[in-house]
Amino acid sequence: MVDAVSSASTLQSNAAQSSATLTENFDTFLTLLTAQLQNQDPLQPVDSTEFTNQLVQFSGVEQQIATNDALGDLIAITASSTAASLSGYLGQNVVVDSATAELQSGQINWKAILPEGVESAIASVQSETGQIVYSETLSPRAGEQDFNWSGTTIGGRDLTDGTYSLVVRAEDAAGEVLTVPIQVATTVNGVDLSGSTTSLSTTSGTFSFDKVLQLTQPTS
Repeated sequence: MVDAVSSASTLQSNAAQSSATLTENFDTFLTLLTAQLQNQDPLQPVDSTEFTNQLVQFSGVEQQIATNDALGDLIAITASSTAASLSGYLGQNVVVDSATAELQSGQINWKAILPEGVESAIASVQSETGQIVYSETLSPRAGEQDFNWSGTTIGGRDLTDGTYSLVVRAEDAAGEVLTVPIQVATTVNGVDLSGSTTSLSTTSGTFSFDKVLQLTQPTS
């Protein structure tokens, strides 16, 4: 998914820089042309053809500056429109491509996508330091399986809020390790446009906008 807001912001910045450079060159050109006219030899004035060419260049630079200004305005309007459309994500349920999430209010809802041929699968929750704090055996069937963790350890102790990751070790009948995509199901509560990329603030942490795989209406 293309990050429209960040791309628009980058283009707007580039357009502003280009416009500033053109304006500086335009002022320099005007100064040199004025100095040339003031200091020309009355007995050998500037050739009319050359002077016309200089005026054409002058007009071309002026038009390019105006075009850059108009482009900057258009990009700003596009960015504002896109940002407004993102407000529609607020309160929506999303599925994010991420194995890592924030434990907030004692709940993380993961999804494990078990591949065909799976014979065994063990899901383990790891802390930021890589320590396994909880594990559970999954049903050995291919497809999407919900893994809702309540923030407790193997011994039933409640853990503090923080960053945790889900790792699933799946094997086929021959004992070969299979790749298991992990996703996070969460709810959007904010849109962050302050960084270099657009991010969604959710009840399971902040994720880059391009990590969103699915958007669904909340059930009443």
